[in-house]
Amino acid sequence: MSAGDEDIIRIYDETASLIADLGIRGRITVDEMKFLLDLLELVLIKKDKPNFIDLLKQWKPGQGDEEIDQIIKATLLNVDFKNLLSLEENQTMIEELINEKFKDGVR
Repeated sequence: MSAGDEDIIRIYDETASLIADLGIRGRITVDEMKFLLDLLELVLIKKDKPNFIDLLKQWKPGQGDEEIDQIIKATLLNVDFKNLLSLEENQTMIEELINEKFKDGVR
């Protein structure tokens, strides 16, 4: 195992521990914890779906329509990262919601 792989595993372990701690303390819900752990695995371990990650970077919760933020969050919490079709469909829906949220050009 290379030093870079060891760093990735260390970062994964520390981040997963922090997420689990937030869940145990009730700072995030079980669904939020599951989503964050799945996302962490997707990004650090599988190094997959860069377009999905870029899309998440475009979303700015708290700016614009709060109702759309709630729909995006609910959609994200229900994403099945193991089901490629589900992920793609939800990615399209989230992209459309973000576009609707910022249709006036403010991002």
